[in-house]
Amino acid sequence: MHRALPGESLTLTVQLKEAQTEPVTVRLQLADPCAKGTANCPGWDSSRYPYVDHSGGPYTLSQAGESGTFTFSVSPDAIPQGPYKYEVVVERGDKTWVHPFYLRIPLGERSAIEALNMWRSLADLPPVREDPEWAFKAWLHGRYRVYNYPNVPPHDEYLDQPFATPEGREAGQRGNEYIFIQKSNGQPVFKNDEEPISWWIAAPFHRFPLIYSALQMASAGTYREVKDYMSYPGYGWSSSTLPAIYSQDSPSHEILFPPPAKTIPLNRFMYGENPSPISVCMNPDQAQKRPFLTQEGLVWGKYDYGYPPYVPSSSPLGFPITVATYVRGDTEVLEARLVRLSDGAVNPICAYGSLQYWEEREFWRDRAINGLRAYGALVVIPHEVLTPGEEYEVYIRATIAGQSREWTWRFRVAPQDQLVPLRLAPARWEGWEEGP
Repeated sequence: MHRALPGESLTLTVQLKEAQTEPVTVRLQLADPCAKGTANCPGWDSSRYPYVDHSGGPYTLSQAGESGTFTFSVSPDAIPQGPYKYEVVVERGDKTWVHPFYLRIPLGERSAIEALNMWRSLADLPPVREDPEWAFKAWLHGRYRVYNYPNVPPHDEYLDQPFATPEGREAGQRGNEYIFIQKSNGQPVFKNDEEPISWWIAAPFHRFPLIYSALQMASAGTYREVKDYMSYPGYGWSSSTLPAIYSQDSPSHEILFPPPAKTIPLNRFMYGENPSPISVCMNPDQAQKRPFLTQEGLVWGKYDYGYPPYVPSSSPLGFPITVATYVRGDTEVLEARLVRLSDGAVNPICAYGSLQYWEEREFWRDRAINGLRAYGALVVIPHEVLTPGEEYEVYIRATIAGQSREWTWRFRVAPQDQLVPLRLAPARWEGWEEGP
């Protein structure tokens, strides 16, 4: 994977190693389905990728050492995104070889995969690698979601819609997705490459697959554009997708998160997730069994804009706590507690397993319950934001597949200046973050 910042240029030189009796032609083409004519892309400039001009070739080579150079020039005002995929096409007679070339315009100091591997290292999990081909598919899916929002299916594509592609659909079906729409002081605002990882880690149901020990590959692609939101112009759109591939290996160990004796650089949860992690906290009598609540009658979110409820940035919740035992079966929290050790303050919690989960939408309700069963998992939502620099103790008593289990562990929250960003959004009518 090659990277270039706005205003930078990259060159790719191809050289013939051995003399050929028949000349070789080398040319460059876009791998974008819009350019190949295999996707319906109204209004799209199929001659180039956004903000990148490419030049050079075609070249005819026959002698050893002969070469040709392709240049990729990123506009100084480029909106970072990608990766883009080009193809170096080599032709000799009736034979053709195609070699991919990937180019990303990054945003932020750390890539999405570097951020993900940081979180996995906290849980003593091996790092994952990135496959640039899957990252390109993720970029295609992000573009599809921006151009068809809000009429898009979750983790899928309707192939009769503009910009839909089988490649993008495959990426959506294999991983997390996120869309962010915002402007501030009249200017578009974009998510950097790392921030979607922070959101997925803070969202309990999207966290589980990211901290799964059998995760081998995760590839990040983000499409960004300045585009109208409803009838309001000039919004920044960031649509990220993270397809993942897993091995057949059994999980190496259960995962308590935040991990014991570790320091985490996040302390809150805001906005929403699909499935909703707070619907059952607000409707405890709807579940098969009630969730464990430290205190009745607390406000966990708002229903101002329909289903699901969301968590306003003005009153965020604490960073969720999860347990994944990887023992398949129903789960139930019998008792739980979260205490700040410096002063003994108890943070009120809402805790549940598969038997205690509920949300308004049947599709997402079934998906959450099945996930909790599959991971043998528990979720604990703190009502108050965790205090930077403080150490906490967690206690959970639960049943996992009919067996009694108990955990007690401690973790620490990083100081304020070491927390990774969860960027605040404006009021929802000005644009907002949609849950994964």
